Amino acid sequence: MNGKVFRWWRSRNDMTKKLLGAILLCEMMIGFYPVICHAKNYSEIADKLQKGQTKEAITKLLGEPVRKKITGKNHKYIWGPEEEFWDRIPMGTRLEVWEYEFSDGHLNLYFIDEKNHLDFKAFAPKGVIY
Repeated sequence: MNGKVFRWWRSRNDMTKKLLGAILLCEMMIGFYPVICHAKNYSEIADKLQKGQTKEAITKLLGEPVRKKITGKNHKYIWGPEEEFWDRIPMGTRLEVWEYEFSDGHLNLYFIDEKNHLDFKAFAPKGVIY
């Protein structure tokens, strides 16, 4: 069976291979979309997410983040919902950022200096340009 599939694939021209590859990629992305995007609206959980909550409580409420990154504050200015609290963070501070996607926007959670509790949250609604 494997030999037949391999021979069939080799007999296709490059354009057909590219088209089939694109279709396969699209199917995979559609299949993984529910995994990378929370189906619920941020407004449904906004009141349940409070400053000072532990990482464990947040994970229990929201699940694992789409992305986690460690960075440092090395820019004095920032655009976006972070503008509200950015000036209160000292320059050079180590930041752990958890990113979540919702059907109505994007949420960043900020943990400062390796602490286990939430220091700041920034929600950017879809369609808003900063």
